[in-house]
Amino acid sequence: MIVLYIILACIAVLLLIFIIRALLVKDTAAAPEPYEKPQIDLDDAVKKVQGAIRIPTISMRDETIPDKPFLDLQAYLEKTFPLFHEKAQKRVIDKYALMYRIEGSDKSLKPAMFMGHQDVVPPQEEGWKYPPFSAEIADGCIWGRGSFDMKSQLVSIFEATEMHLRQGKQPARTMYFCFGHDEEFAGEGAQAMCRVLQSEGVEFEFIFDEGMNLLDASMIGIEGPLALVGVCEKGWVNAKISVKGEAGHAAMPPKETTAVTLAKGVAKLNKHQMKARFTPAVNMLIKAVCPKAKFGFRLLMANADILRPLVKPILLRISPSVAALLRTTMAFTVLHGSDAANVMPDESYAIVNCRVNLGEKVEDVKTHMEKVLGPKYTVELQEKGQHEPTSMSDLDSFGWKMMQKSVAEVFPGGVTAPFPFVAGTDSKFYDALTHCTMKFSPHVTDAAYRAGMHNVNEYFKVSDVECDIQFYYRFMENACF
Repeated sequence: MIVLYIILACIAVLLLIFIIRALLVKDTAAAPEPYEKPQIDLDDAVKKVQGAIRIPTISMRDETIPDKPFLDLQAYLEKTFPLFHEKAQKRVIDKYALMYRIEGSDKSLKPAMFMGHQDVVPPQEEGWKYPPFSAEIADGCIWGRGSFDMKSQLVSIFEATEMHLRQGKQPARTMYFCFGHDEEFAGEGAQAMCRVLQSEGVEFEFIFDEGMNLLDASMIGIEGPLALVGVCEKGWVNAKISVKGEAGHAAMPPKETTAVTLAKGVAKLNKHQMKARFTPAVNMLIKAVCPKAKFGFRLLMANADILRPLVKPILLRISPSVAALLRTTMAFTVLHGSDAANVMPDESYAIVNCRVNLGEKVEDVKTHMEKVLGPKYTVELQEKGQHEPTSMSDLDSFGWKMMQKSVAEVFPGGVTAPFPFVAGTDSKFYDALTHCTMKFSPHVTDAAYRAGMHNVNEYFKVSDVECDIQFYYRFMENACF
């Protein structure tokens, strides 16, 4: 009986400690200043977005894709934003990548960079409600390839900057704008621009690129939208797993063909994933959200460091997107065996697209796969496109503080939270040029909205065009002008 009392007393003390820790959590975000949004001619802005979408700048994967659309887009931007092009020094790098520079008045300030990309993924041939490059407006949305990713955002950056210039302003901080032409494929345009900037010794106060959006977080007690801003990016590598054996006629199959052995290996790897962990970026995400959450969620978040063994399995099962925050992911995207139905393959292989978690390296993926699979399998890491995870941005930096401030002003009640970005952007190549990279697309989305990206019937809400322009305008005002 005494033992039971001791156990109950320990549980009570532990629970009390949990409650006290939750009560002591403080919100360190600065209070927003009153902000009156400028008037925007939404009809005119939407027409500009439509014009950009109608130019089919399909990502250049090979020489058969024509380069004319990229030249057409350059001409369109010059015609649509004449003041921007009058004030900015323009350079075309690697034939299509666009780099602009608007001189600031204060040479003691490090420059800022705003990024995006001109290219879009190829549209699927069937299933579109409206032709993929028609930019049709219906149901309050602009429909078309690149509407969400990221012609609307591209135009909004130009429009917000031109709004400031039309008011006769010169930025205090020099502003760079870099728009690659093959972000959806290899990012060679971004890498070429990065080499130019490195050769010129340019260092940035911050870099602002596309990324995650704002989410409705009312379920956990946050009144305004939750802005998930990428402050680091997972690594990327394709791994080829192959099995070799004897070819032969399908009428006389052995007990196990290379295809069967490969299938067993794929199933084994899929079951034995790499270890999940709470990275510094995930811990900072929890810390940022915690003060605004309902007490029940706050109790859990404030004690997440103690409760990790219990919390981790739950998070891994919530959704694939949450699981991707905690571990290196392995997506089996290509399976190849024989080229003929009646021929047994002498080699079968799988291509695994891996997004490497923070704190791990590309080579760790190979080591894990070889350990799980054993000597029957050959694991090769493909060189093209691979990169290590980026470093984490400085959350005490000027850029991050301006991001928090701008979110709170443009989106009343909005909360800014650092976020480990699980997809790929061009800004990963610029990691050495700044201590603060922020990956963020400033409009509210849900899973269904985001699912249109790279899919048939991609769309962008008309109201979000104004949303993006308002945010870029205010962020530029706070950080540059």
